Amino acid sequence: MLYQEKSRIELSDSGYVPVLRDSTVFYGGSQMWFPDDNKSSKDYLIRSYGCGTIATADLFLYLAIKSDSYRTGVTESVLQGTDSAFYKDYMSYVRKVNAYYIKTKRYIAVLGPRIAYAFNSYARTYQFNLRARWKLRLSYYDMLEYIWEMLSKDIPVILSIGPNTPYLWKNEGVDFYNRDILNDVNDPILYRYKKVKDNVNSHYVTVTGIYYIEGYEKKNQEKLSNGKRKIMLSISSWGKPYYIDYNEYRDYIDNIGGTFTSSIIYIKQK
Repeated sequence: MLYQEKSRIELSDSGYVPVLRDSTVFYGGSQMWFPDDNKSSKDYLIRSYGCGTIATADLFLYLAIKSDSYRTGVTESVLQGTDSAFYKDYMSYVRKVNAYYIKTKRYIAVLGPRIAYAFNSYARTYQFNLRARWKLRLSYYDMLEYIWEMLSKDIPVILSIGPNTPYLWKNEGVDFYNRDILNDVNDPILYRYKKVKDNVNSHYVTVTGIYYIEGYEKKNQEKLSNGKRKIMLSISSWGKPYYIDYNEYRDYIDNIGGTFTSSIIYIKQK
C-alpha cells in the first residue's frame, strides 16, 4: 500500500541529535554502544537497561542545540559550541547524565516518574522554565494531543512501550517500520512503510514527528476498520530513525501493555 501525507508536525531540526561515529551520522545515541563485558559495571547497566537514559540525554542535547538558553556545562561537554556530538564525547556525556540524574538500575531500568524527576532536577539546577510529568492513563486522543503540543513547541517526546502486563515473561510488542519515499513527476510524494523490527517492548523511544496519512491505492482517503485515520510517529531509537503506527501502539496498550507503563513524559513551561 502506498500512502500520501495529509498533515504532519515535526521537530524543527530534521537531524534530531546528530552523533558522529566514524563516517556515520546517527539519529541520536544508542545504548548498544556501551560494552557488556563486565556485568557489574555501570556501562553494562546502560547497555542492558538504559534506553530511558539515552532518551533523556538526547533530550537535553536537543534543547541545547535548538537554543543557547538551554546550553549548560553538561551539554557543552559534548557539543562544545557546535550542533552535533562526537561519539567519544557523547559516551562520556551519557555516563555523566546517568551518574548525576538518571541512575539506571539493574532489572528495574528507569521508570517513567524517574525520568520526569531527573528532567525537573536538571531544569531546576539550570533554571529552565520547564516542568516534566509522567502522564498516567492517557486516552487515545489525549496522548496524541500532548505529543502534538510538545512537537509544536519543538520539544521531543519520550515515549514508553511498556512491558507485557501482567505477563511480564511474554514478548509481544510494537512493530518498527522504515519508510521509502516514492516521488513520481505525475503524482504527489508517496510513502511505503516496511516492517523492520517486530514485538518491541519494555523500551523507550523519542518521538520526533507525527504524520497523518491516507491510503492512495485502490481507494483514496482509506480509513481503518475502527474509523480512525492511519497515523505514523517518527521516532529515534538505537541511534536510527524508525516509524511506529500509532494505532498499533494504542492497541498494544489496550490489549497487552497498560496505560501505567506505556505513556509519555509531558513537558511544558511552568
